[in-house]
Amino acid sequence: MANALGIKKWCDDNISPVAWQRVVMKNLDLFRTKGLGLADLETPVNTINLDGELIDAVKKTIQDLYKIELPVTTLV
Repeated sequence: MANALGIKKWCDDNISPVAWQRVVMKNLDLFRTKGLGLADLETPVNTINLDGELIDAVKKTIQDLYKIELPVTTLV
């Protein structure tokens, strides 16, 4: 499990303020299957945790879009 807010903050600080939004949009269908909508993810609360499947999708999207690897420390 990883905290969505922590990943969003990392994206804001290390990529750009719109990076998280792009990642969410690329994976919105998967997020929705997990019960998370766009409104939940635009400004995620600290209690939203992502499971392994979502983490893998987010990591792949960041790698594909930005050629940057999401650090493991962000996922703790």
